[in-house]
Amino acid sequence: MKACLFTGFTSFLNYSSNPTEELARQMHSRILGDYKITSKILPVDYANAEQILGPIENYQLIILNGLAVGRNFISFETLAHNQIDSPQADAQGCTIQNQVIYPNAMSTLTSSFPLTQLSSLLENLVGLGHPVQLSCDPGRYLCNYIYYKTLFALGQKSLPIPCLFIHWPAHQKLDPASPFTVGKYLEIISDFFSLLMPLP
Repeated sequence: MKACLFTGFTSFLNYSSNPTEELARQMHSRILGDYKITSKILPVDYANAEQILGPIENYQLIILNGLAVGRNFISFETLAHNQIDSPQADAQGCTIQNQVIYPNAMSTLTSSFPLTQLSSLLENLVGLGHPVQLSCDPGRYLCNYIYYKTLFALGQKSLPIPCLFIHWPAHQKLDPASPFTVGKYLEIISDFFSLLMPLP
């Protein structure tokens, strides 16, 4: 059995809940396909999110998740950017704008999840009626921050672990007009794992 790290974020700013926290809690300890899920809930906090994420070398797959209010589709993020630039404060009141995450590091990092398989997964999920798209813009807030840091750490340690960030739109608790519920998220991520072919 392979191990998958699956994360969500706590609620933040003026949002009363974060669907990725609910999703991660419901995913914890599930067995989907070849993977047993270990979930971690990350604070929306530059100083502590990476610490809560913890060591990553013992996993064979890493799925990071975040909320993208304003999008009406699920985004598979293909890039992470070496930049923090958001007027929004984190949970500790820290605002960071126009700063790099790591000086002298690459400006962008590509997801370590094989792009060919990701494209195939997306096509099959769309075929099942799920609104999924590829994206190269994970923002410049905590989602991008933890994605870049994770991909950077994998590269520094030469760890061939597939890592993907998924952005989820607001669910009905945040937007009554939304067609999404946590139950729908669970259906989509279960289909994701059922379609997942063996990864290197």
